[in-house]
Amino acid sequence: MKHKIFSHTSLLIILSVILTFLAAGTVMYNRYDIYMKQGVRDEAAYIKTGLEEDGDVFLSDRVGDATSSRITLLGKDGQVLFDSIENPKEMENHSNRPEFIEAEKQGSGEMVRYSDTLSKQTFYYAVKLKDDQVLRVARTTDSLLVTMLTSFLLLGGLVCVILVIELFLVQKQTRKLIEPINRIDLEHPLEHVCYEELRPLLFRLDQQNRQIQKQLEDLKNAESARKEFTANVSHELKTPLMSISGYAELMMNGMVPPDKMQDFSGRIFHESERLSNLVADIIQLSRLDEKNGETMFEQVDIGELGEDVINNLQNRAAKKKINLEYTGGPAQMQGVRHVLYEMFYNITDNAIRYTPDGGDVKVFVGKLNGKPYFRVEDNGIGIPESEQQRIFERFYRVDKSHSRETGGTGLGLSIVKHGAVLHHAKILLDSEPGKGTKMEILFDQTK
Repeated sequence: MKHKIFSHTSLLIILSVILTFLAAGTVMYNRYDIYMKQGVRDEAAYIKTGLEEDGDVFLSDRVGDATSSRITLLGKDGQVLFDSIENPKEMENHSNRPEFIEAEKQGSGEMVRYSDTLSKQTFYYAVKLKDDQVLRVARTTDSLLVTMLTSFLLLGGLVCVILVIELFLVQKQTRKLIEPINRIDLEHPLEHVCYEELRPLLFRLDQQNRQIQKQLEDLKNAESARKEFTANVSHELKTPLMSISGYAELMMNGMVPPDKMQDFSGRIFHESERLSNLVADIIQLSRLDEKNGETMFEQVDIGELGEDVINNLQNRAAKKKINLEYTGGPAQMQGVRHVLYEMFYNITDNAIRYTPDGGDVKVFVGKLNGKPYFRVEDNGIGIPESEQQRIFERFYRVDKSHSRETGGTGLGLSIVKHGAVLHHAKILLDSEPGKGTKMEILFDQTK
């Protein structure tokens, strides 16, 4: 940052100084050139007056050392009669000089000639006298290029001094600017905003911090849930396996009377079925967690799924003499068929499991306010209000002993919750202990 500020500022300063110097130098040189030429004209007028009053004596007596200009007196034919620097006899005829010709015609003439060798320029001013002679005054000065090049040495020194001062000021100012930034609390950047220009950046940093913090918390929760799930799975799988192993060992050692063999075989079958259901539910949950290629959405008639669920659970309800009532009709929606079936099946199955013999379970599948809708009502044991927030957790049971007796895995409602998330559905629960439970699923679709 410091180097960028210094380089950018240095470039700006150098360009500013050079442009200012060029502009000011050009203006000053032009003004000097104007004053110089006017001075030569005035000097020529002064000498002209002296010549016309005093004659050639004026040139030798009064002009020679009194001026830095070169004075030349020319005859009407261009012959050099007097020169303040060179011997007139050794000088060539000046009749072809532009300033002489112009003076002969118009009374005065002037010309600027450059010397590339000496990098000089000479201004010649000629004026015609009364006796037809021509007085020429010349003054030599440095050209604009030489003047500029000479001044560039001074300019270079000035720029070096400015850059040294600038380097010191940039370092000092940079430290002053950076110190408040270094004091910013990166965990709570909006508590102390040192510069308003940084507020949008600090706001984004604060949002990023919150997002990272949330992700860390989610990871911790996921890790905790994974460990809890692993422990629960181990426990839930161990229980039926130990029962099967125990019953089988008794039968193998001949410790079961012949009249009890069928009973023990039934227990082994029951535990095997429970184990199979548990494994199936675990696999289903894993698929929902991964949202793999099997979760392809398609057009599904949930009314048809509802009828399939009722048909498959009718025998179980009949064994408990439960009145399983179904109402509703066709309702199309985009969804994953086997997941929707599992959701409806698990909710209805739970209602049958936890409803006493001779109770009622009512199932409705259709539409509510134009949206796909599913509802199950029963007059079973109900769910205490304190437990209602936890029933969708994996392996959580309101009545663990009763759940095992009925063959529940503790994963059914967890599958329902995951399915609802997958289909952007809302689950509504209304339950009162001893009176029954009503569970609704409202899908956020209009088709």
